[in-house]
Amino acid sequence: MPQPRARYQQELFEEPPAVPAIRLPLDMQQQLRQELVQWMRALAKMIREEDAHE
Repeated sequence: MPQPRARYQQELFEEPPAVPAIRLPLDMQQQLRQELVQWMRALAKMIREEDAHE
C-alpha cells in the first residue's frame, strides 16, 4: 500500500538513524591513514600541476 505523499515528503527531511561506528584494528587504521595521506598528496600535486598549466 503506497504511503500518502505528505508522509513520504516528511521522511525526506527527517534525520536518518545513527549508524554505529565500526572500530578497525589499530594496524588497519594506521595503514588506511597512510594510504589516505598518499592519495591526498597525489591529488594536491595534480591540482598544482593543472594550475601551473593555466
